Amino acid sequence: MLEKEIKLMLSEEEYLRLKNGLRFDGEAVQTNHYYYSAECSQRRISVRVREIDGKALLQIKLPVSTEGSLAVREELERELPSVPETVGQELLSEICGVDGEARRIGALSTLRLLSHQIENVELCLDRNEYLGITDYELEAEYTGEYPEEAIALIASFGIDTDRPAEGKYSRFLKALKAQK
Repeated sequence: MLEKEIKLMLSEEEYLRLKNGLRFDGEAVQTNHYYYSAECSQRRISVRVREIDGKALLQIKLPVSTEGSLAVREELERELPSVPETVGQELLSEICGVDGEARRIGALSTLRLLSHQIENVELCLDRNEYLGITDYELEAEYTGEYPEEAIALIASFGIDTDRPAEGKYSRFLKALKAQK
């Protein structure tokens, strides 16, 4: 599956403005368990197991392109029976051609508010907690053409939509390295 999303880091004030101003039709609590291998890191491949609603989903993201706050990645997914301590070589090789295994290095928990008020766009307002850090972000995941209507809606809250943002995995790795 090709994932197209616009990702914006938010201040707590911007998060609260959107939380109080948008219409949400869903909520999810999810935990991303992150995995590391030198080869995956070198090839900018992120490996995680997302735990949500009692399911464990192995998700591997391969970079396609990044331009400012717009990221396009190929996302490969497989359901697992549980959250493993390592993702084995056989599975990684089969899914994305990586030799070696990836070991679990930690987790990030997200409270996600969902809005589907714009056709073909899912707005995800996230409050993330990891390694003693709380941060906030907005993701606009979409199909079809660039979601001008969603960008205008976000901008109507006084939020600059033309700022680059790091993904959850990159932020987690940066925080983990800072602790060592």
